[in-house]
Amino acid sequence: MNKIISKIKELLPLIMLFFALVLIFVPLPIMLIQVLLVLDTAFSLCLFLSKFFNSTAIAYHFPRLVIYNSIYTCGIAIATTRTFLSIENLNDHIPLVLNIGRWICRDNYVCGFFTTLLFSSAILMYCHLHVQKCQELVARFCLDMMNQKMFDIDRQVEQKQITIEEGEIKKRKVQLDIDYHSSMDGSSKFLEGAVAALVVLFVIATGGGVAVGILDMNLFWKDSLNQYIMLSCGYLVLFVVPLFLTSLSFKINKLE
Repeated sequence: MNKIISKIKELLPLIMLFFALVLIFVPLPIMLIQVLLVLDTAFSLCLFLSKFFNSTAIAYHFPRLVIYNSIYTCGIAIATTRTFLSIENLNDHIPLVLNIGRWICRDNYVCGFFTTLLFSSAILMYCHLHVQKCQELVARFCLDMMNQKMFDIDRQVEQKQITIEEGEIKKRKVQLDIDYHSSMDGSSKFLEGAVAALVVLFVIATGGGVAVGILDMNLFWKDSLNQYIMLSCGYLVLFVVPLFLTSLSFKINKLE
């Protein structure tokens, strides 16, 4: 049983990559996209809440889960963009997306566009300045302290304060600590890249939607602009909020 679980862990990155490629290249029905959006938000929320109550159990796998969550979100974002550009009837879109888009834009769609862009850019700056930079500093500090810790362990073994086996255990613990913080640094950079990709995708989806509305659906340019700005704003909020919850998880420790 342990061998099977270990094999699944080894194949999980390939499975996630294959699943992301399926999301990108295979057209999905709107109902399935709704389910995937709910799963994406639920996974990020569970990851966020788990850091409150069981930080020890989640800590070891947290960097890998962040990467999987980012890949999954980007895959859904690309699949959703392709799908919503092909829907002609406005009422056929996800009701939650329509409500969010209408609430953000109100009667001023240009203001809604820049408000959403500002919101997502603020999250991107938070991930870069507060999450990624902090994890990078921690990883560098642990790496700088590694030689000193190893030297202290060797000195304790030479002075027979601890046994050789205990020294090896302590060295292994130091190495695991360094590997963990290095993984946290890498996953924070991956998360930052995912948020940046969603911001770029938001701009592309808006421009592409306006072009589709004018050229394929024969909409007046202002109607096309209003419709696809509203839809792009709604979808972007649904994608960025789960990643924002994930970024907050980096700064949360178990409640005492």
